[in-house]
Amino acid sequence: SPSGVERTSRAPPMPPRNEKSLVCFIQALVGTTVVIECRDDVAVRGQLEFCDDDMHCTLTSAIRVTPGGEKTKLDRIFIRARMIRYVHFAPSIDPSALIETKRQEWFEGSRHYAKAAAFGPKNEAKAILD
Repeated sequence: SPSGVERTSRAPPMPPRNEKSLVCFIQALVGTTVVIECRDDVAVRGQLEFCDDDMHCTLTSAIRVTPGGEKTKLDRIFIRARMIRYVHFAPSIDPSALIETKRQEWFEGSRHYAKAAAFGPKNEAKAILD
C-alpha cells in the first residue's frame, strides 16, 4: 500500500439485506392475514402469500377498500414495495419471537447448504458400488 501499512484483516461478511431490515418480519408473516395500507390511501386485507427481499407483497383472498369505502374482492393482488405505507397484523402475533424464529430458520438453512457445498452431495450410487 502507498502508506507502507499492510492490511491483513478483512471486514466481516455482511448479513443478507433482509436480515438488516424489518423485511424479515414481513416475510415471517407469510401465511397470516394482514392489512396493507397503501400510499394512495387504499387498504388491502388478505392472506400474505409471498414477500420478496424488496418487500413486494402478494396477497390472496383479498378485499381492496378505497378511501370512498368501495370494496372489491380479489383472488390475488400484487403490491409493489414503494406503494406500501403500513402493514398491519393481528395483535396476537409477537413480533420479536416471529423475527427470531425466521432468523433461526435462515441460519439453519445456510448451515445446511454450506455443509453440502463443503462435502459435496451424497452419491448413493457410488456408495453401493464400493
